[in-house]
Amino acid sequence: MSVRKILIIGGTGVISSAVLGMLAKRRDTELYVINRGHRPLPVMANHIICDANDTAEMQKIIGSTVFDAVIDFVVYTPDQARDRVYLFQNHTRQYIFISTVVVFNHENNFILNEDSVQKNRLSQYGRDKSACEDVFNQAAKKGFPITIVRPSQTYGFDRFPLSVKGKNCWSVVSRILSDKPVIIHGDGQSIWHMMHSFDFAYNFIQLIGNINAINRSINLVNPEIVTWDMIYDSLGKALNRKVQKVHIASETLAMSTKYPLSEQIAGDKQFSNLYTDIVRDALIPDFKCLINLDKGIELYTQYIWEHSESRIEDPEFDIWCDQVINDYHAYMGRFNAKF
Repeated sequence: MSVRKILIIGGTGVISSAVLGMLAKRRDTELYVINRGHRPLPVMANHIICDANDTAEMQKIIGSTVFDAVIDFVVYTPDQARDRVYLFQNHTRQYIFISTVVVFNHENNFILNEDSVQKNRLSQYGRDKSACEDVFNQAAKKGFPITIVRPSQTYGFDRFPLSVKGKNCWSVVSRILSDKPVIIHGDGQSIWHMMHSFDFAYNFIQLIGNINAINRSINLVNPEIVTWDMIYDSLGKALNRKVQKVHIASETLAMSTKYPLSEQIAGDKQFSNLYTDIVRDALIPDFKCLINLDKGIELYTQYIWEHSESRIEDPEFDIWCDQVINDYHAYMGRFNAKF
Protein backbone atom coordinates (compact mmCIF):
# COMPACT_ATOMS: atom_id res chain seq x y z
CA MET A 1 0.00 0.00 0.00
CA SER A 2 1.44 3.35 -1.06
CA VAL A 3 1.28 6.16 1.48
CA ARG A 4 0.34 9.69 0.49
CA LYS A 5 2.07 12.66 2.10
CA ILE A 6 -0.58 15.33 2.68
CA LEU A 7 -0.13 18.78 4.21
CA ILE A 8 -3.02 20.76 5.67
CA ILE A 9 -2.54 24.46 6.35
CA GLY A 10 -5.08 25.43 8.99
CA GLY A 11 -6.87 22.45 10.45
CA THR A 12 -8.92 23.83 13.33
CA GLY A 13 -11.80 25.53 11.52
CA VAL A 14 -15.27 24.13 10.84
CA ILE A 15 -14.48 22.35 7.58
CA SER A 16 -10.72 21.93 7.98
CA SER A 17 -11.12 20.03 11.27
CA ALA A 18 -13.65 17.71 9.62
CA VAL A 19 -11.31 17.06 6.68
CA LEU A 20 -8.42 16.55 9.08
CA GLY A 21 -10.42 14.10 11.17
CA MET A 22 -11.45 12.04 8.16
CA LEU A 23 -7.96 11.92 6.67
CA ALA A 24 -6.45 10.95 10.03
CA LYS A 25 -8.43 7.70 9.92
CA ARG A 26 -6.89 6.62 6.62
CA ARG A 27 -3.98 4.20 6.73
CA ASP A 28 -2.74 5.37 3.33
CA THR A 29 -2.10 8.94 4.51
CA GLU A 30 0.91 10.51 6.22
CA LEU A 31 -0.65 13.67 7.57
CA TYR A 32 1.06 16.99 8.33
CA VAL A 33 -0.60 20.10 9.73
CA ILE A 34 0.81 23.62 9.82
CA ASN A 35 -0.86 26.31 11.91
CA ARG A 36 -0.03 28.79 14.66
CA GLY A 37 -0.87 26.31 17.41
CA HIS A 38 -3.52 28.39 19.13
CA ARG A 39 -5.76 25.35 19.52
CA PRO A 40 -4.92 21.67 19.95
CA LEU A 41 -5.50 19.38 16.99
CA PRO A 42 -8.54 17.12 17.35
CA VAL A 43 -6.60 14.13 15.97
CA MET A 44 -3.09 12.72 15.79
CA ALA A 45 -0.97 14.24 13.03
CA ASN A 46 2.50 15.66 12.48
CA HIS A 47 1.79 19.09 13.95
CA ILE A 48 4.14 21.88 12.87
CA ILE A 49 3.61 25.21 14.61
CA CYS A 50 4.32 28.08 12.25
CA ASP A 51 2.62 31.17 10.86
CA ALA A 52 1.99 30.17 7.25
CA ASN A 53 2.48 33.81 6.27
CA ASP A 54 6.11 33.66 7.43
CA THR A 55 7.54 32.71 4.05
CA ALA A 56 11.13 32.34 5.22
CA GLU A 57 10.21 30.00 8.06
CA MET A 58 7.88 28.04 5.78
CA GLN A 59 10.73 27.53 3.31
CA LYS A 60 12.86 26.03 6.08
CA ILE A 61 10.05 23.68 7.09
CA ILE A 62 9.27 22.53 3.55
CA GLY A 63 12.91 22.04 2.63
CA SER A 64 13.12 19.57 -0.25
CA THR A 65 9.85 17.81 0.63
CA VAL A 66 7.40 17.10 -2.16
CA PHE A 67 3.85 16.56 -0.93
CA ASP A 68 1.23 14.57 -2.78
CA ALA A 69 -1.26 17.27 -1.86
CA VAL A 70 -1.31 20.57 0.00
CA ILE A 71 -4.72 21.67 1.27
CA ASP A 72 -4.80 25.35 2.19
CA PHE A 73 -7.70 26.69 4.23
CA VAL A 74 -6.18 30.06 5.18
CA VAL A 75 -5.49 32.04 2.00
CA TYR A 76 -7.61 35.20 1.86
CA THR A 77 -5.61 37.75 -0.16
CA PRO A 78 -3.80 37.70 -3.52
CA ASP A 79 -0.50 38.44 -1.77
CA GLN A 80 -0.93 35.28 0.30
CA ALA A 81 -1.77 33.38 -2.88
CA ARG A 82 1.41 34.59 -4.59
CA ASP A 83 3.46 33.54 -1.56
CA ARG A 84 1.92 30.06 -1.63
CA VAL A 85 2.73 29.64 -5.32
CA TYR A 86 6.31 30.65 -4.55
CA LEU A 87 6.51 28.21 -1.64
CA PHE A 88 4.91 25.16 -3.20
CA GLN A 89 5.94 25.38 -6.83
CA ASN A 90 7.76 22.06 -7.36
CA HIS A 91 6.89 20.96 -3.81
CA THR A 92 3.43 19.47 -4.33
CA ARG A 93 1.66 17.35 -6.91
CA GLN A 94 -1.62 19.09 -6.09
CA TYR A 95 -2.44 22.34 -4.33
CA ILE A 96 -6.05 22.69 -3.21
CA PHE A 97 -7.26 26.23 -2.54
CA ILE A 98 -10.43 26.67 -0.51
CA SER A 99 -12.33 29.51 -2.13
CA THR A 100 -16.06 30.25 -1.79
CA VAL A 101 -19.20 30.62 -3.89
CA VAL A 102 -19.32 34.21 -2.60
CA VAL A 103 -16.87 35.04 -5.43
CA PHE A 104 -19.76 35.02 -7.90
CA ASN A 105 -21.80 37.99 -9.07
CA HIS A 106 -25.11 36.85 -7.60
CA GLU A 107 -27.03 39.92 -8.70
CA ASN A 108 -27.30 39.00 -12.37
CA ASN A 109 -27.12 35.22 -12.14
CA PHE A 110 -29.59 32.67 -10.83
CA ILE A 111 -28.14 29.38 -12.06
CA LEU A 112 -24.42 29.27 -11.37
CA ASN A 113 -21.70 27.00 -12.72
CA GLU A 114 -17.94 26.93 -12.25
CA ASP A 115 -17.41 29.52 -14.99
CA SER A 116 -20.06 32.03 -13.94
CA VAL A 117 -19.15 35.72 -13.73
CA GLN A 118 -17.28 36.67 -10.55
CA LYS A 119 -16.34 39.99 -8.87
CA ASN A 120 -19.10 40.26 -6.25
CA ARG A 121 -19.31 44.04 -5.82
CA LEU A 122 -21.17 43.66 -2.52
CA SER A 123 -18.61 41.47 -0.74
CA GLN A 124 -14.98 42.37 -0.15
CA TYR A 125 -14.42 38.83 1.12
CA GLY A 126 -15.73 37.46 -2.16
CA ARG A 127 -13.64 39.84 -4.26
CA ASP A 128 -10.49 38.96 -2.32
CA LYS A 129 -11.08 35.23 -2.82
CA SER A 130 -11.73 35.89 -6.51
CA ALA A 131 -8.41 37.74 -6.76
CA CYS A 132 -6.72 34.73 -5.15
CA GLU A 133 -8.26 32.49 -7.79
CA ASP A 134 -6.82 34.77 -10.48
CA VAL A 135 -3.33 34.34 -9.02
CA PHE A 136 -3.62 30.57 -8.88
CA ASN A 137 -5.09 30.31 -12.37
CA GLN A 138 -2.21 32.36 -13.77
CA ALA A 139 0.24 30.07 -11.97
CA ALA A 140 -1.54 27.04 -13.44
CA LYS A 141 -0.55 28.24 -16.90
CA LYS A 142 3.07 27.77 -15.78
CA GLY A 143 2.51 24.31 -14.39
CA PHE A 144 1.26 24.95 -10.85
CA PRO A 145 -1.14 22.03 -10.06
CA ILE A 146 -4.12 23.94 -8.68
CA THR A 147 -7.55 22.68 -7.67
CA ILE A 148 -10.04 25.36 -6.58
CA VAL A 149 -12.88 24.28 -4.31
CA ARG A 150 -15.79 26.65 -3.66
CA PRO A 151 -18.01 25.64 -0.74
CA SER A 152 -21.36 27.19 0.01
CA GLN A 153 -22.01 27.85 3.70
CA THR A 154 -20.70 25.00 5.81
CA TYR A 155 -21.55 24.37 9.43
CA GLY A 156 -20.69 21.97 12.22
CA PHE A 157 -21.84 20.80 15.60
CA ASP A 158 -21.31 24.13 17.37
CA ARG A 159 -22.77 26.48 14.77
CA PHE A 160 -25.60 26.67 12.29
CA PRO A 161 -26.63 28.93 9.38
CA LEU A 162 -28.67 31.88 10.64
CA SER A 163 -29.79 35.09 8.98
CA VAL A 164 -28.89 37.75 11.56
CA LYS A 165 -26.93 36.74 14.64
CA GLY A 166 -24.56 38.20 17.21
CA LYS A 167 -21.26 36.78 18.39
CA ASN A 168 -22.54 33.21 18.19
CA CYS A 169 -25.57 31.14 17.22
CA TRP A 170 -26.76 30.97 20.82
CA SER A 171 -27.57 34.69 20.57
CA VAL A 172 -30.51 33.72 18.34
CA VAL A 173 -31.36 30.41 20.01
CA SER A 174 -31.62 32.18 23.36
CA ARG A 175 -34.17 34.62 21.96
CA ILE A 176 -36.26 31.79 20.52
CA LEU A 177 -36.22 29.95 23.86
CA SER A 178 -37.27 33.19 25.58
CA ASP A 179 -40.17 33.60 23.12
CA LYS A 180 -38.63 36.79 21.74
CA PRO A 181 -38.84 37.69 18.03
CA VAL A 182 -35.86 37.14 15.75
CA ILE A 183 -34.79 39.06 12.66
CA ILE A 184 -34.70 37.44 9.21
CA HIS A 185 -33.60 39.30 6.10
CA GLY A 186 -35.99 39.88 3.22
CA ASP A 187 -39.19 37.86 3.24
CA GLY A 188 -37.50 34.68 4.44
CA GLN A 189 -38.11 32.95 1.12
CA SER A 190 -34.73 33.30 -0.58
CA ILE A 191 -32.99 30.01 -1.36
CA TRP A 192 -29.98 28.89 0.65
CA HIS A 193 -27.52 26.02 0.32
CA MET A 194 -25.85 24.67 3.45
CA MET A 195 -23.59 21.67 3.93
CA HIS A 196 -22.56 19.94 7.14
CA SER A 197 -18.80 19.74 7.62
CA PHE A 198 -18.96 15.92 7.69
CA ASP A 199 -20.63 15.85 4.28
CA PHE A 200 -18.14 18.38 2.97
CA ALA A 201 -15.20 16.29 4.19
CA TYR A 202 -16.58 13.05 2.74
CA ASN A 203 -16.97 14.60 -0.70
CA PHE A 204 -13.86 16.76 -0.53
CA ILE A 205 -11.39 13.94 0.10
CA GLN A 206 -12.41 12.40 -3.24
CA LEU A 207 -10.69 15.37 -4.89
CA ILE A 208 -7.35 14.69 -3.20
CA GLY A 209 -5.02 12.98 -5.64
CA ASN A 210 -7.72 13.13 -8.29
CA ILE A 211 -5.79 13.86 -11.48
CA ASN A 212 -8.98 15.03 -13.19
CA ALA A 213 -9.29 17.80 -10.60
CA ILE A 214 -5.93 19.37 -11.47
CA ASN A 215 -6.37 22.84 -13.00
CA ARG A 216 -10.10 22.67 -12.33
CA SER A 217 -12.52 24.49 -10.08
CA ILE A 218 -15.57 22.95 -8.45
CA ASN A 219 -18.57 24.40 -6.64
CA LEU A 220 -19.01 22.02 -3.71
CA VAL A 221 -22.64 22.66 -2.80
CA ASN A 222 -25.36 20.61 -1.12
CA PRO A 223 -28.20 20.19 -3.65
CA GLU A 224 -30.80 20.35 -0.86
CA ILE A 225 -32.77 23.57 -1.30
CA VAL A 226 -34.05 25.38 1.79
CA THR A 227 -35.34 28.86 2.55
CA TRP A 228 -34.42 30.96 5.56
CA ASP A 229 -37.92 30.56 6.96
CA MET A 230 -37.53 26.78 6.65
CA ILE A 231 -34.26 26.96 8.61
CA TYR A 232 -35.84 28.93 11.45
CA ASP A 233 -38.98 26.78 11.50
CA SER A 234 -36.86 23.64 11.74
CA LEU A 235 -34.84 25.20 14.56
CA GLY A 236 -38.02 26.17 16.37
CA LYS A 237 -39.34 22.63 16.04
CA ALA A 238 -36.14 21.22 17.56
CA LEU A 239 -36.42 23.72 20.43
CA ASN A 240 -40.16 23.09 20.87
CA ARG A 241 -40.91 26.76 20.24
CA LYS A 242 -42.86 28.67 17.63
CA VAL A 243 -40.43 31.14 16.12
CA GLN A 244 -41.62 34.74 16.01
CA LYS A 245 -40.08 35.89 12.74
CA VAL A 246 -39.65 39.57 11.91
CA HIS A 247 -38.79 40.07 8.24
CA ILE A 248 -36.81 43.21 7.45
CA ALA A 249 -35.58 44.23 3.99
CA SER A 250 -32.01 43.21 3.22
CA GLU A 251 -31.20 46.76 2.07
CA THR A 252 -32.35 48.11 5.43
CA LEU A 253 -30.30 45.62 7.44
CA ALA A 254 -27.26 46.34 5.27
CA MET A 255 -27.29 49.92 6.58
CA SER A 256 -26.39 48.73 10.09
CA THR A 257 -23.27 50.31 11.56
CA LYS A 258 -23.32 47.89 14.47
CA TYR A 259 -22.91 44.59 12.61
CA PRO A 260 -21.31 43.75 9.21
CA LEU A 261 -24.63 42.95 7.59
CA SER A 262 -23.76 44.66 4.32
CA GLU A 263 -21.23 41.89 3.59
CA GLN A 264 -23.17 39.04 5.17
CA ILE A 265 -26.68 39.87 3.94
CA ALA A 266 -26.42 42.17 0.93
CA GLY A 267 -23.31 40.46 -0.41
CA ASP A 268 -24.42 36.88 0.08
CA LYS A 269 -27.49 35.68 1.96
CA GLN A 270 -30.12 37.79 0.21
CA PHE A 271 -29.66 36.07 -3.15
CA SER A 272 -31.32 32.91 -4.41
CA ASN A 273 -29.11 30.68 -6.54
CA LEU A 274 -29.04 27.18 -7.96
CA TYR A 275 -25.80 25.41 -8.86
CA THR A 276 -25.22 23.03 -11.74
CA ASP A 277 -23.86 19.58 -10.90
CA ILE A 278 -22.03 18.58 -14.10
CA VAL A 279 -18.49 19.26 -12.81
CA ARG A 280 -19.30 17.97 -9.34
CA ASP A 281 -20.59 14.64 -10.62
CA ALA A 282 -17.63 14.27 -12.98
CA LEU A 283 -15.01 14.89 -10.28
CA ILE A 284 -16.78 13.32 -7.28
CA PRO A 285 -18.41 10.09 -8.49
CA ASP A 286 -19.56 9.07 -4.99
CA PHE A 287 -21.02 12.45 -4.08
CA LYS A 288 -23.53 12.31 -1.25
CA CYS A 289 -24.95 14.54 1.46
CA LEU A 290 -26.42 12.52 4.32
CA ILE A 291 -27.12 15.33 6.79
CA ASN A 292 -30.18 17.31 5.74
CA LEU A 293 -31.62 20.44 7.37
CA ASP A 294 -33.54 18.70 10.16
CA LYS A 295 -30.70 16.28 10.96
CA GLY A 296 -28.18 19.10 11.01
CA ILE A 297 -30.29 21.06 13.49
CA GLU A 298 -30.76 17.94 15.60
CA LEU A 299 -26.97 17.49 15.78
CA TYR A 300 -26.49 21.17 16.58
CA THR A 301 -29.06 21.33 19.37
CA GLN A 302 -27.76 18.09 20.87
CA TYR A 303 -24.27 19.57 20.93
CA ILE A 304 -25.19 22.87 22.56
CA TRP A 305 -27.07 21.15 25.39
CA GLU A 306 -24.04 18.95 26.05
CA HIS A 307 -21.50 21.82 25.86
CA SER A 308 -22.18 24.79 28.11
CA GLU A 309 -19.39 26.78 26.44
CA SER A 310 -21.65 26.97 23.37
CA ARG A 311 -24.35 28.75 25.36
CA ILE A 312 -22.80 32.18 25.85
CA GLU A 313 -25.29 35.01 26.18
CA ASP A 314 -24.86 38.12 24.04
CA PRO A 315 -26.74 40.93 25.83
CA GLU A 316 -25.45 43.58 23.42
CA PHE A 317 -26.98 41.76 20.45
CA ASP A 318 -30.16 41.11 22.42
CA ILE A 319 -30.63 44.82 23.13
CA TRP A 320 -29.84 45.68 19.51
CA CYS A 321 -32.49 43.24 18.25
CA ASP A 322 -35.10 44.69 20.60
CA GLN A 323 -34.31 48.22 19.42
CA VAL A 324 -34.36 47.32 15.72
CA ILE A 325 -37.60 45.34 16.01
CA ASN A 326 -39.34 48.03 18.08
CA ASP A 327 -38.31 50.78 15.66
CA TYR A 328 -39.32 48.65 12.69
CA HIS A 329 -42.77 47.96 14.13
CA ALA A 330 -43.20 51.65 14.99
CA TYR A 331 -42.30 52.66 11.44
CA MET A 332 -44.60 50.06 9.90
CA GLY A 333 -47.38 51.30 12.15
CA ARG A 334 -46.93 54.84 10.84
CA PHE A 335 -46.67 53.54 7.26
CA ASN A 336 -49.89 51.54 7.55
CA ALA A 337 -51.72 54.46 9.15
CA LYS A 338 -50.68 56.84 6.39
CA PHE A 339 -50.84 54.61 3.32
